Amino acid sequence: MAWREDAHITKLKVDQLTITGSRISGGITDCAIGLGNYSTPVALGEVSEHSVGLCASLSGYTDDASNFIPIHGKFTTTDDCAANAVAQAIYGRVDIKHDINGSYGVRGAITLAGAPAVHQAYALFGTLAMTACTISGTGGYLAALALEVSGTSDVTGDGKVCGMRLAWGQTNAMTVETVGSMIGVASGAKLDSGFRIDAPGTVTNAFHSYSNTGTTATALKVEGTHTQLLDLPDDEALAADAAANPLSSVQNVDSTGYIKVLIGSATRYIALYTATS
Repeated sequence: MAWREDAHITKLKVDQLTITGSRISGGITDCAIGLGNYSTPVALGEVSEHSVGLCASLSGYTDDASNFIPIHGKFTTTDDCAANAVAQAIYGRVDIKHDINGSYGVRGAITLAGAPAVHQAYALFGTLAMTACTISGTGGYLAALALEVSGTSDVTGDGKVCGMRLAWGQTNAMTVETVGSMIGVASGAKLDSGFRIDAPGTVTNAFHSYSNTGTTATALKVEGTHTQLLDLPDDEALAADAAANPLSSVQNVDSTGYIKVLIGSATRYIALYTATS
């Protein structure tokens, strides 16, 4: 171990440092290793180069199933916790009160170079290992990834506010199939919905496919075995009674209702039948 002081910066060089036990006595400002605290940050002033509070840069290789983990955060509960308690292995936060070009609460990046053989590469990876449990309270969720947008103020400018944004910049058509969002259901597993919106509020479009300067070949493609194409509620807004809303028959088969669709700004109707002939 060696100390070196340059200007007002103290540098500590340690071959290996192990902290056993803890000096944490309570409160969010206390910590085992601290750079500032929650309420009083280390004031950097103007930064002309990258400023890193904690850096772990490693290199190496393995000939077995070992993992490379530069930074590992883990927390284990030791007893039942009070209501509204939250456990966080890693917490990233940025407070923005002035103009800035970009910010990331947590950022993951993977760079592929050369021509490596790679089985999996995820810039951000979340897993949820299930067990028999109870979702307590009302409106709870268990999720490998959770995103939340909140606020009451207006946002102006040229852009969009998104719960999730995927920017596809890959220009090579590639030999393998490319997918913007992929849901894989394992054999024997059960998934109720691949995509779902629960909306006590207002939703203008549940699904919006917008093709401006590019070309969208197919808005919706269905392959493989499907019991039905659509499952619609038995509601007068969708399937009206034929007697009250008669439509012309097709091949002498009377319609039993209709589905209302909007073509441009005009309302149109697709007739429904109880038989195929």
